[in-house]
Amino acid sequence: MNIVVFAKRVAATQEEELRITGDGKAVDLSKIPFKMNDWDNYAVEEAVKIVEAKGGTVTAITIGNQDSDEILRRAIAMGAKDGFLMETVEVSDDPAVRVEAISNLLNKENIPFDAVFTGVQAEDDQFAATGGILAGKLGIPYASMVIGIDAVEEGHFIVRRELEGGLQERIKVKIPCVLSIQSGINEPRYVSIMGIRKASKVERKTFKFNDYRAGQEAMIELVRWSYPEKKGGAKILTGEMDGICRELLGILKEKGVYQ
Repeated sequence: MNIVVFAKRVAATQEEELRITGDGKAVDLSKIPFKMNDWDNYAVEEAVKIVEAKGGTVTAITIGNQDSDEILRRAIAMGAKDGFLMETVEVSDDPAVRVEAISNLLNKENIPFDAVFTGVQAEDDQFAATGGILAGKLGIPYASMVIGIDAVEEGHFIVRRELEGGLQERIKVKIPCVLSIQSGINEPRYVSIMGIRKASKVERKTFKFNDYRAGQEAMIELVRWSYPEKKGGAKILTGEMDGICRELLGILKEKGVYQ
């Protein structure tokens, strides 16, 4: 079982205050730490678990500048055999451009795979589109929101997909295929600094992203970034407790919260 996993380096913005640059075309990430996209972390772990049980290899691929090599080192430290960097100064905002390059890399370099795993979505752009577009481009089956892989049998996976309202569906997906892995499918293993150092000694190949995009033009254009519209401030209720309660009840009725 040979599994290719695509992982993305994203800004860790959860605890950071983001600022838009003067022209409104970008967010200043110069002082923001970066990490592996959370959903991709689960995808790498799931691929490694399958290979540990069934045999085979895991190959991690990422798109970005040389700093993105840290994502490959982490994936190798988790159990991937090797890593490929599709090097580019600027990563396109358009998933169609990225998928064109990815599919061409797989085909032109004859990278063997029985399955391609992606995270459900990226934390930065949240398009949740790479897996589906890639499967269409390659002409192979696709399953999204995979919350469980119950079996790896001859010629197919048995997977569970997360649906609306807490429901799940269990389906059989023919191999080769593309699966988009949902968070919570597993518990990603701890990666030590020593493990990452050892991973740095594993040879990783670099390909030029623009050599594989085949002239694919972006169909999505970033117009501008903007801050959320500011809403009105909180209303402070003062006075005696009985009066405050009556006033609060009136506000809740007015807003339709309390009938």
